[in-house]
Amino acid sequence: MDYYVLSRYAYLKYYFLILYYRLTEYPPAVRVWAVFTAVCLILMVSIVLGNVVRVIRASADNRAVERNREKYAAKVKEVALTERTMEPAEISELLNLPKNFKMHERQNRHFVPMLIELYRRYGSEMNRANWQRVLQVLKMPAYFDAQVRSRSKRKRVVAFKNVADMDANLKEAVASRYLFTKDRKLQNNARLHAARFGTSYPFKVLLDDPNLVFTEEMVVKYHNVLLYRQANGMSMPNFIHWCNRTPVNEELRIFAINEIRLFRRREDCPEMLSMLQNSREERFSCALIRALGDMEYVPAEKEFCRRYLSASYTERQQLATALGQINSGNPEVLKFLEDDFLQTTDAVTRMLLLRTIRGYGEIGREAYERLKRETPKAFAIFYEHIECDLIDSSRYA
Repeated sequence: MDYYVLSRYAYLKYYFLILYYRLTEYPPAVRVWAVFTAVCLILMVSIVLGNVVRVIRASADNRAVERNREKYAAKVKEVALTERTMEPAEISELLNLPKNFKMHERQNRHFVPMLIELYRRYGSEMNRANWQRVLQVLKMPAYFDAQVRSRSKRKRVVAFKNVADMDANLKEAVASRYLFTKDRKLQNNARLHAARFGTSYPFKVLLDDPNLVFTEEMVVKYHNVLLYRQANGMSMPNFIHWCNRTPVNEELRIFAINEIRLFRRREDCPEMLSMLQNSREERFSCALIRALGDMEYVPAEKEFCRRYLSASYTERQQLATALGQINSGNPEVLKFLEDDFLQTTDAVTRMLLLRTIRGYGEIGREAYERLKRETPKAFAIFYEHIECDLIDSSRYA
């Protein structure tokens, strides 16, 4: 007698055919409903199992991160805060790593939260040479290189962010391939990395890109990049050169002027004054006025007074504030401010002018008291606001 051994697929086919022919006995509506219910059940089971697997993996990853924090955090901190520059072999021995230490992607990932946390807490106190060698010993540069080269856009973006958060570095050739990618998020992170760590024309891509959109978020991030470069003795850009580049990007020009003001680059004041004399764009002019006033550039007073009468109310308010910041004690400037205080019809501008007059040294205080005595009663509310400690008159600016 012959025996046949059925494969496992034959059993599946057998039960499938039973189910199929059983369903054919029912009306079409019942069959459709049965198939729909079966598909929903399969999807629900898949979702539940997928969530369970993700929770288990996340729990395992969290435990691994905690083990690394307990085992290595204190030692890494000790190395990073040591003033003496240590060799990689010495660091590896202190961390108690094997001689041929190699890590897979998942193991590298478990070190990232600990390293970011340490850098955020002690970054300003660290010996940067030792910190970079710790990252090399833990194979972090190779890990980030692999992440940036991966096909996943999410992995690339996260890698660039982690590199910045722990002061790691990537080869310029690795990051440069994404400077003009179509993915805007990835492009911005790659450009920030190039600006932060680059040595050869790190800001060139900003100047040459005609489609650059310089948002408020980018302003904050690039300012932090410039602070990092200054703190680490890296080359700083020529901001005035940014204002004269073509194609002209108004947002980038305003950012450059604000950085000159924040970094106190007083040697650029004559060039900024020349720009103000030729400027017709309100926002750029206000940035120039704010910078010149904040750096107390006295030669700009004459141009401020000349420009004042033909300026918009927004620009006038900025000019009044800048004249008060310069505060050179020039009687002609004070007389100019007094005259416009009496003539202007805009309440906000009048409030700013009165505050500027009051703060314009001793002669300004005398002029303020004289105006208070001589002006009509309708002006009394302005003096009350200026003199009241409970009212923050700066909110009118």
